[in-house]
Amino acid sequence: MIEEKRALVICAHDDDEVIGPGGTIRKLANAGVHISTLILATGNEGYTRLEEKDTIVARRAEERAAAQRVLGTAECFVCDFHDFENLDSEPVYRTIMETVRRVQPHLIFTHLATDYLAHRTLARVAPEAIWQAGWQCSLELGAPWSTGKVYQFSVLQTIAKPSHLVDITDTFPAKLEAMKAYRSQHEVVAGVLDQIEAKARVYGSLMGVRYAEALTRSQHIPVPVGDPDALLTGL
Repeated sequence: MIEEKRALVICAHDDDEVIGPGGTIRKLANAGVHISTLILATGNEGYTRLEEKDTIVARRAEERAAAQRVLGTAECFVCDFHDFENLDSEPVYRTIMETVRRVQPHLIFTHLATDYLAHRTLARVAPEAIWQAGWQCSLELGAPWSTGKVYQFSVLQTIAKPSHLVDITDTFPAKLEAMKAYRSQHEVVAGVLDQIEAKARVYGSLMGVRYAEALTRSQHIPVPVGDPDALLTGL
């Protein structure tokens, strides 16, 4: 029996999973990969009118559910950290470790150290917590699980030198549809649909396709090599 392949997306905010690797997520889901998403913040600061302050979290929860359906994710874990909360903390670290051990993913996507504070912070904390999840420690969080493939994405800024480009021409419409579900954020991130298309066209031009997404493989997670000949693979 072939083991089910599993992927985990770790985001600071809902909609990051769409703007960043949304097309890649949909491609993996189409290929039968079990997709889980961990979103750390509630979205409590994502309102553009003061009268929406007390309702934005509930509204974003509805939008998030719709977006996850479009992306084909199987489950979505949402924490109650605030948007402007310091994510460089023990609770965040332990939450990531516990989720990795629960999901047991074969590959993980999370933020690259670009954009603004929450994204930059998680880009530093998440890979370390992912690495720690494979250690024989903190067993109350679950049995250790090592994930060798961790890819980082950017949300607002472009990646100057990506390690991987993913052709998302076939899933780009789903990426846009998922972002349209986050209607409350279209004013917060002005022109977000145009931004998504522009970046996808730029990345696509780098590999000769219409639309692509850029990823950088995390250098925090070493690649184990038993046979030195493995270093020649792909050359």
